[in-house]
Amino acid sequence: MSTRRTPRATVLGLTVGALVAGGLVLAPAASAISTGVVINEVYGGGGNSGATLKNDFIELQNVGSTPVDLSTWSVQYASAGGTSRAVTRLTGTIAAGATYLVQGLAGTGGTTDLPTPDATGSLAMSGTSGKVALASTATALTCGTACVGKPDVVDILGYGPSTAGGEGTPTATLSGTTSASRTNAPDSDNNAADFTVGAPTPTNSTGETPPPPPPPVDPNAPEPPTCGTPIVAIGSVQGTTDTSPVAGSTVVVKGTVVGDVQDGLSGVFVQDSGDALTATSDGVFVYGSNLPALALGDVVAVRGTVTEFRGTNNSDPRSLTELTNAAVTLCGTAALPTPAALALPSDDDAKEAVESMLVAPTEPLTVTEVFNLTNYGELLLSQGGRLISPTEAADPGPASQSVAEQNELRSIILDDGRSTDLSPFGKPLLEPPYLEVEDPIRVGDTAVLEPVVLHYAFGAWRLQPADGSAVGSTFDATNPRPGAPAAVGGDLRIADFNVLNYFVDFPSEFGDDARGAADAAELAQQQAKIVTAITTLDADVITLHEIENSAVLTPDSPYRAVETLLAAIEQADGHDWSYVEAHEDTDVITNAIVYRTDRVTAVGAPSVPADLTAFDNARSPIAQTFRAGDETFSIIANHLKSKGSACATGNDTSAGGAGNCNGDRIAQAQALVAFAETVKRDSGDQDVLLTGDFNAYRYEDPIDVVTNAGYTDMGPVLADGQYSYVFAGGSGSLDHVFASPSVRTKSTGLAVWDINAVESFAYEYDGYEGLYAPYAYRASDHNPTVFGLTTEIPATAAIADPTPLRGDTVTVTGTGFDAGTTVTGTLPSHNGTVLGTGVADATGAVSISFTVPVLLAQGSHPVDVTAADGEKAVTSFTLRPVYQDVLLRLLRFLTTGR
Repeated sequence: MSTRRTPRATVLGLTVGALVAGGLVLAPAASAISTGVVINEVYGGGGNSGATLKNDFIELQNVGSTPVDLSTWSVQYASAGGTSRAVTRLTGTIAAGATYLVQGLAGTGGTTDLPTPDATGSLAMSGTSGKVALASTATALTCGTACVGKPDVVDILGYGPSTAGGEGTPTATLSGTTSASRTNAPDSDNNAADFTVGAPTPTNSTGETPPPPPPPVDPNAPEPPTCGTPIVAIGSVQGTTDTSPVAGSTVVVKGTVVGDVQDGLSGVFVQDSGDALTATSDGVFVYGSNLPALALGDVVAVRGTVTEFRGTNNSDPRSLTELTNAAVTLCGTAALPTPAALALPSDDDAKEAVESMLVAPTEPLTVTEVFNLTNYGELLLSQGGRLISPTEAADPGPASQSVAEQNELRSIILDDGRSTDLSPFGKPLLEPPYLEVEDPIRVGDTAVLEPVVLHYAFGAWRLQPADGSAVGSTFDATNPRPGAPAAVGGDLRIADFNVLNYFVDFPSEFGDDARGAADAAELAQQQAKIVTAITTLDADVITLHEIENSAVLTPDSPYRAVETLLAAIEQADGHDWSYVEAHEDTDVITNAIVYRTDRVTAVGAPSVPADLTAFDNARSPIAQTFRAGDETFSIIANHLKSKGSACATGNDTSAGGAGNCNGDRIAQAQALVAFAETVKRDSGDQDVLLTGDFNAYRYEDPIDVVTNAGYTDMGPVLADGQYSYVFAGGSGSLDHVFASPSVRTKSTGLAVWDINAVESFAYEYDGYEGLYAPYAYRASDHNPTVFGLTTEIPATAAIADPTPLRGDTVTVTGTGFDAGTTVTGTLPSHNGTVLGTGVADATGAVSISFTVPVLLAQGSHPVDVTAADGEKAVTSFTLRPVYQDVLLRLLRFLTTGR
């Protein structure tokens, strides 16, 4: 039987502060620094007074990537201040990632056996304090209380404050009900920091754990009712409000079991035939670990105490009416009632009226969030299609607040009927429901639900499977996996890719500064997915984000991570790649710009802002100018401050607001547009693209700063309705491509490749191992973007009057030149006479006015319009015979006076 789990944040998260750090969902903690076998847990209270387990135990774990032969090894115990050691020899091999259970001496108490041990000895350890050593020899250690660092000592743990001879400070005192268990934080070689005291959890090499203890016999349990005992209607128990009008009293009800969640939630949902009042629910949850085995359709009489459950720490804003201390009598079977209609959007009162009843949504529901699928087997569903993040849909303030409120009314959780934590601390991810390697559930898919019951728990309304199993619901792939990005046109492809903490250095050496893969094996899996995605993008220039800043971790090889990734890309696609030699100054992650050397040429040196003050808590922008075809353009890669941690000023944590550090991001956006002007001046070209993770949705202030400076957010223009990120149930774009006016005229398309944000973390390289594949899907948590650009744009020229009179002033207009370029008009038929000059504006247009020479012969005369970079366009004008000019000029004077 499952126990009630500790309350945790609902996946809705559409209230105060519901925005994620840097657009990032928090990753699992890194592995310990040790790279081989370590002591994972020690328990000396076996068989002591108050203990459940009969035996002491020592649990080892292989945190490395290869099996280890333990046949010559031992575990050794000494008292808190002792120097002599009792020894238990080990046998066999411990697989990579596996645990290994050593059983110690049994006490006189306890009711539960350990799982089948991998080794058995007679160590009689103190239940409160002592020290345990893992040795690579079977001979008793003679190092007394100074064994740390000795050649034969692999690991050592001291528990109890009075213990001498462990690593650093010993742990707290243990007891008959507590053990010392290693955390999964980096190993600090300090037992007090590296171990936590809590309930013992012995696990052997096959993953077996102790059986649950038998349920206690309650001497105060009520007598089961008879099937003929007078009953009350469930509606009278539920009442018309959130709380029961008879809370605390004992009642007898009778109804049909419409939800059997005994294995997952320790109870059943019982529904009667109704009381004809639509405001009162006809269902109630019957909670108890000692209920008889029941099935859907069983008719039962229940005597129980009416209780309002608000979570294990009484913190939920609403409560679930339930019967506790329940006694149940089986009275036959019946057909399940017709499900009640569950309309969305709906508020709490509407849901309260069908609480604990069999329900059926009145409209198809769309998967709008998959984050908690790998935590508690939950999916967030929504009516009317996937939800949009409030500030992606409206301005921060009342408008986005309204969106947030509507999002909540449109949403409901599909639960799996269980309370199992699929991401146990320090343990591998357990298999999540529904998912297969080639058959995911993606945001945008449509749920096909099995019979469900409406339930309230952990701060949210949820649909529980009536049979207590997640296997009955299926999902139509209405948002199928795309094999490649949509076509974007043009002759140059520019992409933006967040590589999700791609680190080539590991926590074993750098601790928390290494944020990515735990070891070389994980890195290989991560890299395979990223390389598959990048090569499929088929881009010529790519801005990267969240790549290791090797200049901080390994200063002697400051671009080691970028070089490693490019080597893998070159091997996969056969092209030559290079990178821009610029990086973030202080953060362990950085922006990067990489490019194919056969497609573009870097022009000049890269640059960063001269004043980086605004970016103290963000990543420095990196700029590089390129030449491709007829075009010169600059790219600036960006990663602004995240929303996840608070700043001293500029916070906006209101529901539907812009999140933490909005003021800092505004300042960074202002510094960015100023830096872009410097890049334009230094490059001599107005073509600039600003790409990357701006940690701001479409209608937030930092976006306004950039667009008010004249840049266009190209996503809404060329790919409206395509989003780069999913958080708190809402889809939106934290990642943007901003184009200067001159670039916008040359853009041909933009596509957000929907491979990451809509898929479950289970598919990541460090997700559920059984779902790993080296394909592009869930290579990151942000979707990549690809942008099409035309670089071969021929310049054109036109003349205002193609048949002027000699001496007239006419204007030639040229288009398609590089913005800011000086353009000269000449007359080849008149010895190349310069007619005038002009500077191309932001759109690449220029106008030159000149007087038609009076000595030109009749006929056609070309006009060359030539830019300083050599690009040329030609137009022409035609002159009549001189006598016709004279007559036409006289006629014009007589009619117009000029």
